[in-house]
Amino acid sequence: MCVLLFLFPAFAQSFSEKSVIVPSKPGDSPSFAKVGTGLIFADLREGDSRDVVLKKLKAAKFREIHEEKEKRLIRCAAKLNGFRYELACKLDEDGKLLLCLLEGSKGWQFSFYDETLEPQWNNLRGILSAFYGPKRSSRPLPPLDKVPMGDPGGYVTDTWDLPDRILLLTVQAFQVKDCCTKRMVDSSGCTLLIQPK
Repeated sequence: MCVLLFLFPAFAQSFSEKSVIVPSKPGDSPSFAKVGTGLIFADLREGDSRDVVLKKLKAAKFREIHEEKEKRLIRCAAKLNGFRYELACKLDEDGKLLLCLLEGSKGWQFSFYDETLEPQWNNLRGILSAFYGPKRSSRPLPPLDKVPMGDPGGYVTDTWDLPDRILLLTVQAFQVKDCCTKRMVDSSGCTLLIQPK
């Protein structure tokens, strides 16, 4: 009985503390950084130079790393909870890291919004809620016809306004030229903006 009373405070304490379980799968990329660490995403820090960003992405084993110099972007594949996204690191005019974007797949097929975009969006929303907490400004995923066409900001579904960063989860609708028919096709995608304050 004495042993049981001795162990109870430790047992009770372990249940009273919140444990965060962030969804993940084997092969996932490094991802979200804790508040107060000064990191934006993985081990990327605001103000990192182009060379440092490239070095950190390679060291963390991100794949398909490439640059779009005219847009001041460094892109690579990122895998979160088994879903594939593209990480875009935006640099300022001086070549320093400004912010990060996580972009889901983009598609135009009639079933894409429900079968591909919605699961990717739900996955990001679930990971972010587990990692940064459920307290946020939030609204449900809209039907595709309610997403403003051609608006780069898209339709914001969730906003985490944290002490050192703001995260905006959005869906976008836009048009792209079909390479076969040369006609404009309505497309959609989801994006997460990670902006340091």
